[in-house]
Amino acid sequence: MRDGEILRGAGQQPGGGGNGNRRRSVSKRKQRRKMNLLLMGILLLSGLLVGGCFYIDSLTYRVCYAEAGVEVHAQDFFKNPAPDAVFTENGAEFDIHIPGEYQVNVRSGLFSHKCTLCIRDTIAPRATVNPVELGYGNICRPDDFVSDIQDATTVSVVYEKAPDFGQWGEQDVVLLLSDMGENVVRLETKLFITPVLAELQWEVGTSVPTADDFTMAGIEKRLLTTDIDTSKPSRQVIDIEVDGVVYDSILYVVDTVPPVVEVQNLTRFTNTPVSAEDFLVSAKDVTTVRAAFAEEPDITTAGSREVSLVFSDESGNETKASAVLTLEDDTEPPVITGVRDITYVMGTSISYKKNVTVSDNSGAELQLNVDNSQVNLEAEGVYSVTYSAEDPSGNVSTVTINVTVMPMNYDVNEVYGYADAVLASIFTEGMTQYEKLQAIYNYVKGNVGYISHSDKGDWVKAAYEGFVKKQGDCYVYACTTKVLLDRAGITNMDIEKIPSKTSHYWNLVDIGEGWHHLDTTPRKDHPVIFYWTEAEMMEYSAKHGNSHNYDHELYPEVP
Repeated sequence: MRDGEILRGAGQQPGGGGNGNRRRSVSKRKQRRKMNLLLMGILLLSGLLVGGCFYIDSLTYRVCYAEAGVEVHAQDFFKNPAPDAVFTENGAEFDIHIPGEYQVNVRSGLFSHKCTLCIRDTIAPRATVNPVELGYGNICRPDDFVSDIQDATTVSVVYEKAPDFGQWGEQDVVLLLSDMGENVVRLETKLFITPVLAELQWEVGTSVPTADDFTMAGIEKRLLTTDIDTSKPSRQVIDIEVDGVVYDSILYVVDTVPPVVEVQNLTRFTNTPVSAEDFLVSAKDVTTVRAAFAEEPDITTAGSREVSLVFSDESGNETKASAVLTLEDDTEPPVITGVRDITYVMGTSISYKKNVTVSDNSGAELQLNVDNSQVNLEAEGVYSVTYSAEDPSGNVSTVTINVTVMPMNYDVNEVYGYADAVLASIFTEGMTQYEKLQAIYNYVKGNVGYISHSDKGDWVKAAYEGFVKKQGDCYVYACTTKVLLDRAGITNMDIEKIPSKTSHYWNLVDIGEGWHHLDTTPRKDHPVIFYWTEAEMMEYSAKHGNSHNYDHELYPEVP
């Protein structure tokens, strides 16, 4: 015997004996019992699920009916109150104003339900029916006869039989109103068509329309309006009489004819502005014609190019045309003429551009520039002034001149002449000295404007500025008054405030009653310092910062 072999007794078969068969039979019976229990569990669970579904479905109405226009809520589908009911997004959207069937989805709590919403329209539309009056030549729609239509759905209005809009007079009209639920209402009304056109369009610039143009043929009529104007676009009310009845018609005088234009080709220099009007030779139209480019042309490069032009009248009618624009390079500078040296006298006026012009071969309007930054009109001397001009192509011309500034030589006799002319205009025969003094005071106050500075020390110059420039400070006022007083023969004297932060000048006058103060300079509080006594002047001065405080030892006593 080899190691590992097993001896088997007589009658024994390999693979086992009778006890093994009994064990297999018991195992199979157990398996069958388990299968049966599993099947019973499945059947029981299925029954519960089916029963639950039937219960869930029983919570809602499968189909709900609603009249069009009536609000529908999710809880309307539940048999029992469901305040938390909502429509879910996976259901169909519906419009309560459009009849039809909608598959909606509603939810309350954990469960959703599929339901059908049937919207029906069973109520016929209502409306107010109105008669219509039309002018001959017009038509109207069926819905022009009705107003205040009431229905939950869209309502259409049609003629049962279309009216005859070519026949004037009264007609019966039957309208059919039907809604989306196919409910139909039949309404009756009247249509009156006048024998006169409601409106007539007439071409501007043509002959005046006659009564026949406003009315149907074959009727007696008379045009009552006699001042019809067809010379320009307008809206006019025209009266026409037919069978003793007067009707109104609107005459629209319109312009529908585009302008007739003639254009020309142009040759210009580069960079020189060109307008659409430059291409226009003539334009014929009853209204004003405007020219424009369809697209702005390039004017920066030399050469020829076609330009598109649009000509429009006041009514918007357009005519399109084209022309050729040829551009050439420009190398010629502008020409400045009329330039000359200037002699300027201080105190007068100066004009640098008087009689000076600039021209250019391009035809463009150029700007003349004047550089006078080196000139001082307040100081004697000779100064340079440069004129310059540049054309669109960049060509520049310059011219330089000299400005000689000279002092003004003021002539006292010239100043006296101005004063005498003033006195002749303000004095009248028989005036007293007091009245003359009043006239002089009023003239200076009313004709000299105040500025805050002037040159002091030359009374002739100051008076000249008062008479000629008509402006100045207190020194100019006092000197202008002084010259007028002198030429009027009124005794006077200049008086000056004691110098402080400011200076001030006025006049003393004596017309036979002793010296009095006279101040023609305007002040902010507008006093009338005319023929004041010493007491009046000193009281005013004390109240206004010693405005007229003077050295009494230098002047005669003022009573």
